[in-house]
Order: sequence, then structure tokens, then C-alpha cells
Amino acid sequence: MIFLAVISVVIATLSPFWGLIFIIAFSGKYQEKRNLFYSVYFGFVVILFLFKVIDIISFMDLLIGVGLTSALYLWSLHRTLNFINALVSVFFLNIIYAILRLIILGRYHTKIIVEVIDKYKELVMQSFQNNDEQLTFALKFTDTFQELFTKYYAGIWVFTIVFAIYIGSLFLSKKGTLKWEHRKTRMPFYLIYFLIAALAGFLLPTTNTSGINALIMIAPLFLVQGISILDFYWGNFLKKSKFLLLLLIFSMVFNYFILILVALVGLADIWFNFRKIEMEEIDENNIN
Repeated sequence: MIFLAVISVVIATLSPFWGLIFIIAFSGKYQEKRNLFYSVYFGFVVILFLFKVIDIISFMDLLIGVGLTSALYLWSLHRTLNFINALVSVFFLNIIYAILRLIILGRYHTKIIVEVIDKYKELVMQSFQNNDEQLTFALKFTDTFQELFTKYYAGIWVFTIVFAIYIGSLFLSKKGTLKWEHRKTRMPFYLIYFLIAALAGFLLPTTNTSGINALIMIAPLFLVQGISILDFYWGNFLKKSKFLLLLLIFSMVFNYFILILVALVGLADIWFNFRKIEMEEIDENNIN
């Protein structure tokens, strides 16, 4: 138990994304001793911070973004027995955390990003000093990376955390006693109002950056619903063909257009309920 908590901190320090997946996926092993697990987890995080092994940003990410998020998720899941309710609860928690982090530690975060980018640019210039075309491309890439992670960090953070929780939940559902009927997943309708507010912010010049951040935040929820529709219609077929399943996963990872398309399908499902239409057609055929 103690070893599992320490390993969770180490993994989360390297990557909050993989740390959350690890904690959620293996939560079945420490459910009965959850208090002990989190006591060791939070205690080890504080020790790392006091001994200056991690900085203030990593400390807050491990404390709230990973620790409190996973604890809230598992508590909500245990209380409601509903994966979507638990997922939405940590979604709103991390919106609050991302905004506060941006307000309190935004300048410090930007400073770190700039320092990392400057060092990377020096390395790039040394590596491609004899190739102007590759040097120009590499420098443009670093500038784009810097802009993304300074202007849209809040949205990227929430997207990453929600998707990590989702992946961890799939592992937990597969191994644990509580099963997630993935193909029946539907997000709450009230998220549409959040989407409308995000679109309004995106369209207004003064709040364009905030609107884009909000759209990035809510995207993984509709993406999850879109994936559940794929599972509903083609899940059984893809399970029989591992190659096509892997091809679909790689396509979604490396092709943002496909991710956006699946998220739009999930968004449209809130209004049209594609699975209900399918079930009604099946019922009508059976009657006939």
C-alpha cells in the first residue's frame, strides 16, 4: 500500500497524466485502505516540496491536480456508482484549479516555459546551423509550442486531466467489480450551456483566449460521448479485429481532425440521441 502510494507520486511527478491513470486504474487494490493510501501520498508530496525536490507548480499539481482530483473522483464514484457523475465532478474541480493556478502562478509558469524554450532554441540552432530550412521550421514549432502552453494552458490542463481519468476508468471498469456500460454513456444536457458560453467568449475579440480555453476544457467530455457512440455501433466488430482497433486509436491520437469529428458526433448526440434512434428502429422491425 505504501509502496503503491510512493510509486504514484513518482509517476505523477514525471507526468500528471500518467500518474492519474495509474492511481485510478489500480484504485481497486487500495479501496478498503484509501485513507492510508492518500495519507502516504500527500505526506510524500509535502516531503518532496520541503526538500525542494519539486517546485511550487509541481507541488500544487500533485496536491490538487492529481491527489485531490483522484480522491474526489473515487469518492464520487463510490457514492453515486456512476462514472459520468464522478467524471463531471472532477471536470469542474479542475476548471477552478486551472483558473486559480493561472491567476496565482501564471507569471511563474510563463517564466519557466520561456526558459525551457530558450534552452531548446539554443540546442536547435546548434543542431541545424547548416540547414536553414530545418532551422526555420524548428524555430516556428517552438514558438507555436510556447504560445499554446502560455495562452491555452488552462484548457490543456483540464483536457489532459479529464482524459486521463477517462482512460483510468476504463482500466478500473475492466478489472473492478463496478462495470461501466461504456456504449450507453451520455453527458448531462446542462453542459450545452457551458458550451454556448464558451462559443460566445470565442466569438468576442476581448474574450477570445478565454473562449478557446473553455472550448478545449469541455472538448474531452463530448469526445468521450463520441467514443461511446463508436463503441455502440462498431464496438463488437472492432473487438474482433484488433488491427482496426489499434488503427483507430492511432488515428485519433495523431490526427486532430478525427478527434474533433468524434467530439462533434458526441455533441450532436446530446440533441439527436443516435442510439435511441437505432433502438427505435430495431423495435419497429421486431414489431413488423
